[in-house]
Amino acid sequence: MTEAQADTFTEARSAGNQSAGAGDCLLLVDDNPTNLQVLYQTLDRRGNKLLIAKNGELALSIARKANPALILLDIMMPGIDGYEVCRQLKEDPETSNIAIIFLSALDDTSDKVRGLDMGAVDYISKPFHPEEVIARVDNHLKIRRLERNLSRRNKELKAANDRMKGDLEAAAKVQRALLPTDPPRAGNSVFAWESRSCDELGGDSLNLFNIDDRYVGMYVLDVCGHGVPAALLAFTVTHTLSSDRSLLVEEEEADGERRIISPAVVAARLNGMFQMDSRSLLYFTFLYGVLDTHTWQFRFISAGIPGPLIVHRDGMTEVHDIPAVPIGLLEDSDYQDTILDLKPGDRLYMHSDGIMEERNADREEFGRDRIRKLLSSSRNISLDTTLNLLLGEVETWHGSESLSDDATIAAIEVRD
Repeated sequence: MTEAQADTFTEARSAGNQSAGAGDCLLLVDDNPTNLQVLYQTLDRRGNKLLIAKNGELALSIARKANPALILLDIMMPGIDGYEVCRQLKEDPETSNIAIIFLSALDDTSDKVRGLDMGAVDYISKPFHPEEVIARVDNHLKIRRLERNLSRRNKELKAANDRMKGDLEAAAKVQRALLPTDPPRAGNSVFAWESRSCDELGGDSLNLFNIDDRYVGMYVLDVCGHGVPAALLAFTVTHTLSSDRSLLVEEEEADGERRIISPAVVAARLNGMFQMDSRSLLYFTFLYGVLDTHTWQFRFISAGIPGPLIVHRDGMTEVHDIPAVPIGLLEDSDYQDTILDLKPGDRLYMHSDGIMEERNADREEFGRDRIRKLLSSSRNISLDTTLNLLLGEVETWHGSESLSDDATIAAIEVRD
């Protein structure tokens, strides 16, 4: 093949192969027409598109237009040598992913290392052995296809992840919308609450609400588990308690009076409605109480969750843990009400177990005693500030704002 023939052949193959069928595009670069002919005949009819360049300048021009999958690149060429072609291609983001195999009669290890350091993927020594050329080209084309497939899959996964993240964020907004926005009406008494999830969606929930003009309902629930299944159950239970007033209040047929349903009966009804599924194995712990704002009597059940903690005006604390089976765990669970008499100045706290079970780097739990001491020492600061201080201490104890479990707490300070 003469130099003139090589020029004509290069243009013809460049134009013809860009409109060819499926297959990878290869660029063969050598200043020796005989070498180009050998390479072309070796790789022809293997389903790939072949482009040819006889010097570095033409190689750069074709590579930038055609963006081939692989370039077999001679090192020793007049003008721009193979090293410079490789450097320019690797510095250009549009061509940096092209695989380059160097071709050279140079057999010095330092020359090979230099080429590989510049970004080449392989090295073929002259004179060529057709079987070696085919094997190395096929191997690197296979790697390129795997990389492309991996890149495509990564993009698909990222798109799916972005969609899922958007769905989770939307679900988290719906879940947060179920949290109380305004405190109940109970004279001058003060309410506060905080709920922080360890994931996008939490398995904890709470509510403080007026059942009627006299009674205030308060609950904290904690679904066993995390993520979407736990969040769905927490959402469903919260929605049920918010929308189905017959769970909390019973109309008397005789005189039309309303009767507040006791926490023990509410727990039993929920236990019947939300029995654990054999596939999901989800159940929830539940602390529910009814506060009489005329007598400041607090009637409650505590089903598998820490009981109420009271801090008196003088800083003394009481913990009322009343063991009972979590909701949904057993069909015939029995629940009994417990009654507490609150006094003006008392603070009553209800929290999920994620707060006291949070561990530090030494795997030591935060514990109920630390909660008691902190709430007692914070007796003279506002209720909101106290809750934020407590959760801040728990995060510091854990060593990160990302807790290992959901943390939920609600509180009331009784005032005349």
